[in-house]
Amino acid sequence: MRARTRLRSVSFAAIASFAAIASRAAVVAAFLLVSVAACPTARAEEAAPIAIAHALVYGPGTRLPLVDATVVLAAGKIVSVGSSASMPPGAIVVDAHGKSITAGFIDADTDVGAVEVAMESGSNDTDARGLLLPALRMVDGYNPRSALIPIARSGGVTSVVVAPRAGALAGQSAFVDLAGDTQAEAVVRASLAQYARADEAEAQEVGTRGVLWMTLRQALDDARFYSTHKAQYDANATRTLGLRRMNLEALLPVLRGEQPLVVTVHRASDIETALRFGAEYKLKLVLRGASEAWLMADEIARAHVPVIIDPLEDLPEAFDRLRSRSDNAALLSAAGVSVVLSTFSSHEARLLWQRAGNAVRLGMDHDAAIRAVTEAPADAFGLKGYGRLEAGAVGNVVVWSGDPLQIGTRVEHVFVRGREQPLETRQTLLLNRYRTLPFGHDGTR
Repeated sequence: MRARTRLRSVSFAAIASFAAIASRAAVVAAFLLVSVAACPTARAEEAAPIAIAHALVYGPGTRLPLVDATVVLAAGKIVSVGSSASMPPGAIVVDAHGKSITAGFIDADTDVGAVEVAMESGSNDTDARGLLLPALRMVDGYNPRSALIPIARSGGVTSVVVAPRAGALAGQSAFVDLAGDTQAEAVVRASLAQYARADEAEAQEVGTRGVLWMTLRQALDDARFYSTHKAQYDANATRTLGLRRMNLEALLPVLRGEQPLVVTVHRASDIETALRFGAEYKLKLVLRGASEAWLMADEIARAHVPVIIDPLEDLPEAFDRLRSRSDNAALLSAAGVSVVLSTFSSHEARLLWQRAGNAVRLGMDHDAAIRAVTEAPADAFGLKGYGRLEAGAVGNVVVWSGDPLQIGTRVEHVFVRGREQPLETRQTLLLNRYRTLPFGHDGTR
């Protein structure tokens, strides 16, 4: 009897295990199914020229949008923009009467291509473990065939920054266009910026804020020392440094001012410390999160430091965000700060337009909100040719059915490097598959 009970329990365990494996296999199979058509090639050299005509065009800077204008794309670039733009021979003409054209939106802080299912560790490449990881490169884990890429693209996002998440020095982000089957086709800049965390959560990891800033200073001091003592370092004739060679090398572009240091801070006093830290080391600083930045708006503007924020944050999620407010973006923009809007997400990158629209609802200028998801992120990271509708710029262009920031507007055409991308996503594939179901024998579906 005891043997039979033991056998039965073993059988139930085996069945449960098999069911779990089968369920997981089904999820994986589903992702494979919807990813087949997810990544068309990004190459545009052989594509015919495209003329998108008679639209409202949001050009660069603070100039007013152009009415009844045409945008011409050829060889992956924008050739001309304006009411008198000429149509090249053999061009494919897209009639955009009553529609709007913007540069492709850029989400400046995402997990797109690094996360598929957030709670499934096998498909999440953001959970790095370690305090000081400046040599970590997000590009090495980027998946250009992710099912989330066409979803983000369907919301008018043509490029994203894939950013690291964990660690006082978290590593290097990558900048990618959302098209292409391979990393070689999709990746624009493999090492875009270095990331540091100096918020409350990271301070608790090391004990106090003072210890955290001391750790960051020591890392930069060691990298600066290494840069002028490489021969002695190779001969093992220097003082002991806190980082290995690979990590020291990764910090050198930051110290030379060639690469931004993106610092996550929220509390006003932490922002003040970050600004002082940036000035002390002469860094190209970018603030990330910055929930209480409105309290330091004038200081941030004088320092010419861009700020990446989520305009939907309106409640304090932690003690370092007690004074967060929903019009943070509007107040910063009014003070002359370069504001960059982001979803800080993988699955919600498609809703970047909605974030920008809510920033307008909360007081931000409409055209400034569009610049905050096009020009501003490109400028913050030194991405020449991105985020602008002007001759010579990269051909990342979106055609909208109406105002890009209105909830009833649809994305109608997306061009990445001059080539139109399909708007088919996992959601549309599932919708079409189950839109009509066969009737059962009893007349039910």
